[in-house]
Amino acid sequence: MSPSLVKIAQHVAFFAAPVMSCSNFIMENDYGLSARTMDLGTPLFFGIETVPKGSTISFNKAKSTYGFVGFPPHETSIVLDHFVSGGLNDAGLSCDQQTLLGSEYPKETGTDTDLSVDHFCEYMLASCATVPEAQAVLANGTVTPHGPSIAGGDHFVLRDVNGASLVVEFLDKKTVATLDNNDGGTTGYGVMTNEPQFDWHVENMRHAAWKLGNARPSFTIPGAFYPDERFVRINLLKSAMDKPTSYEEAVMQTVHVLNSVTVPMGDQMGTDSSKGEGAGDHTKFGVIYDHKNQTLYWRAVTNQNFQRLRLADANLDNVSAAAFLPFSNDLPWYNDAASAFVPTAQVRS
Repeated sequence: MSPSLVKIAQHVAFFAAPVMSCSNFIMENDYGLSARTMDLGTPLFFGIETVPKGSTISFNKAKSTYGFVGFPPHETSIVLDHFVSGGLNDAGLSCDQQTLLGSEYPKETGTDTDLSVDHFCEYMLASCATVPEAQAVLANGTVTPHGPSIAGGDHFVLRDVNGASLVVEFLDKKTVATLDNNDGGTTGYGVMTNEPQFDWHVENMRHAAWKLGNARPSFTIPGAFYPDERFVRINLLKSAMDKPTSYEEAVMQTVHVLNSVTVPMGDQMGTDSSKGEGAGDHTKFGVIYDHKNQTLYWRAVTNQNFQRLRLADANLDNVSAAAFLPFSNDLPWYNDAASAFVPTAQVRS
């Protein structure tokens, strides 16, 4: 394990296995937008790192086929090598890590297919363009994810430019990969939160849909931040929205759903915090992925103004141009609207 990974392992251990109570969803339209929150109860700080094509990755020191942008934790401006909690590559594939307590990982095989789960997103973003490609490398033995993980129990979701999603969990020491086509519950609802495992949430949402389909339904949109309530709330909100008529409207609809599962700072009720997390457990950052245009928007707890990065502008073709931006930066946190005012008489004429 690299010194930087040892450092974060010690940090995580000190804070008694924190829970990344994240939410992840894809919208119900053709604009190719998905989103995630990073909810965490430790004082870890995050930022955005660019990883150009041709960069060396941790898996067998291979070279990255695709350039990508990832979200590593960092401390005192030290980027923690190869630990990518989520990100988007220049083919439109996203990968995100989220907590799943009770995960039981496969063991190392001792072959060159071994892939630490801590490097799962780094490998997928560097090597795959679509969900079927990611599904194939798991099925054909190109990689064998194994534990343990420095982050404790976790699972992953990958989403691509075609709207396909793959949930990857580690159950009974086996890798379980499940397609989610966001098809109203036939395979899934385009939503992933935390424990229990994914198929439980899908069945729970199916049961809620059965209630809503009765002649005289009585159903309340759940309002807490527990994983099951976030899952149901996200699906009910996004599935009730009108089809957007513009890209800007599609992004704003995504923001509204993201707002519904953003945990404010403080001792909020109804979170799945572990002991000791307390007021530290809240949404550290939120991200919107535009898979079709390879663009991402983000906001952090210290700056709720959305920032944008087009991967085409991230210099991902230059292997020596890797760069990092901490969320605790000086980017504008508001827009001054004074210059946009026009005389009232002009408006009413």
